[in-house]
Amino acid sequence: MIVKKVRNPRRSSSTGVRITRLADYIDAPEYGKQQQENPKTQRIEGLGEYLHNPVNIQSQEKCIYSGARGFQAKTHAGQKAEMRTLAQEAVRSKDPINHYVLSWQEGEQPTPKQVEQAVDLFLEELGLQDHQVFFGLHVDTDNVHLHLMINRVHPDTLRVIKPNKGFDLEAAPRAIARFEHAQ
Repeated sequence: MIVKKVRNPRRSSSTGVRITRLADYIDAPEYGKQQQENPKTQRIEGLGEYLHNPVNIQSQEKCIYSGARGFQAKTHAGQKAEMRTLAQEAVRSKDPINHYVLSWQEGEQPTPKQVEQAVDLFLEELGLQDHQVFFGLHVDTDNVHLHLMINRVHPDTLRVIKPNKGFDLEAAPRAIARFEHAQ
C-alpha cells in the first residue's frame, strides 16, 4: 500500500467550492458534474460486481464503497454543508482541507471492513480521529484506491490542526505498517 497527498489543483477556488467538488468526486466519480439518479443503488451494484469478479470491473472510474465521519447531518448534501461551514471558521487558513489517496497493490481487493480499518488507522496516526472526513473506494485502475478528504478544523476548538505536528507524510508509513500488520 502507498499513500499520496494530493495538492489543491486550483488555489483560486474557494474552500466551499473545493469541498463540494471533492466530496462529489469521492462519492460519485463516474458522474463528474452530473447528479446521479440513485447513487446508493448503483454503489451496491458496483460493490456486488466488484466482489463477484474484481478483475472484470469496468474501467470507468467507480466508487464502490464510501462513507463519512464526524458529521451531525445524515445526508451527503447536509454533510457537505456542515464541512463547508466548519472549514470557513478557519479564517487564517486558506486551505484547511487535506486530500489523501491510499492505494493497494495490484490484485489486492480490500473488503468494506478493511477500508474502515484503514480509515481508522490513518486518521489515528495523523491525530485527526475526531475530524470530519469523506472517503470513497475507487476501482478505475489496476490498483484499488481510497480517497480521503479530511477537514483539519477541529470541531470543538475550531483550530486548524497540523496533522502529526506538520509531518503528515511521515505518519503515513506508520499507518500503512499498522494496517498491513493487522491484515
